[in-house]
Amino acid sequence: MLSIVKGPYLQWPTIASMTMMWETSEPAASRVEVFIAERIHSGYQGNYKKPEHLMTIVSNESHTVIHQLTVTNLEAGTTYFYLVFSENEHGERVQSGPYPFNSAAPKGQPCSFTVTSETGGYSGFDSTHGQINTNIFKQMQRYRPDFTLFVGDLVNDGRKYEDWGTYFFEPGKDYLTNTPFYSCLGNHECNASWYYDFFAFAPPKNYYSFDYGDIHFICLDSTDFIKPDQYPHAAGEIRPGQAQYDFLIRDLQSTSAKWKIVFFHYPPYVSGGYQVEDMRQLCPIMEKYGVDIVFNSHTIVYERSHPIRSNEIDYEDGIVYIVAGGAGAMPEWLLPKRSWHTSQSLAVPHFVQVVAVEDNLEIRAIDEEGRLFDSARIRKSANGQKSFF
Repeated sequence: MLSIVKGPYLQWPTIASMTMMWETSEPAASRVEVFIAERIHSGYQGNYKKPEHLMTIVSNESHTVIHQLTVTNLEAGTTYFYLVFSENEHGERVQSGPYPFNSAAPKGQPCSFTVTSETGGYSGFDSTHGQINTNIFKQMQRYRPDFTLFVGDLVNDGRKYEDWGTYFFEPGKDYLTNTPFYSCLGNHECNASWYYDFFAFAPPKNYYSFDYGDIHFICLDSTDFIKPDQYPHAAGEIRPGQAQYDFLIRDLQSTSAKWKIVFFHYPPYVSGGYQVEDMRQLCPIMEKYGVDIVFNSHTIVYERSHPIRSNEIDYEDGIVYIVAGGAGAMPEWLLPKRSWHTSQSLAVPHFVQVVAVEDNLEIRAIDEEGRLFDSARIRKSANGQKSFF
């Protein structure tokens, strides 16, 4: 019998569009219906009137297993609802929804997002058999973020089809229906084809950039800079002429966004095991073009650095490095004592919430039971001068 086995889930939000994806148990035709509703004091989901039909998007492909449809002509920062439908060649039909979604916030509007990782990278150590993953998704839902960054290792072995369901899509199935997400490649993804099949990131998908509100985000593939057979050394891969190295420079040169955030898997700074110091070769570029935060993972702990510039603490122009090795905790991976660059560090299952509002970035680290255990704030003046709190 025809069924939906993954999703639906949301991808690549812009101020005017959203992409819906899902996987069916067998090839099928697909469509998405979008609805809009006015907000009232009480009524349909989230205090909205019963939605009115806005548009129908039909797939150009007659029958496929992984479905990807993009709705366009949306209004920025607006709430919509969507339904997905699939029908196989025998006339069997399946649908899912309605689910709410928001088009992306425009420039000048506050936004929030969450960050976590290691839903699959921790699996070999997880005695809870995935309950931590489920807990993290539930806690993130409480904070109603606009989107989520996953900093790699979504699965245990990206070459195994079943891992994508076990460690990511199943634990996150309710959350992902209404919260779009982005991810970078971790070493556990193994650069497998499933990563490219399941996600609708901008080509070439292992590195890309996007804007949301007043923030410019850059995703990099550290597993491309540091090949598996050379780990933990870059062996000459971080250099001019290398595709994503040149992309990073061009992209940073081209943006005038108030905030700049970069995320990739291998951490340049962490006072624990699996620090990958060769990734520091990117730091002068990020410093030159005013990057504010770098998110990493790989070491399955939480760690926030002091602001760093030129490999020294700098409270005027430094970058804050945050290891959000979230859906897992490995206390034994921490060094006996903190390194010079560490501001706060704790090995507990967690996620990070970031709120961008006016001239402030608010950063909060929250554990799987909803307890706040670290917070920080970056303030930026009109001339770009940063203050750290």
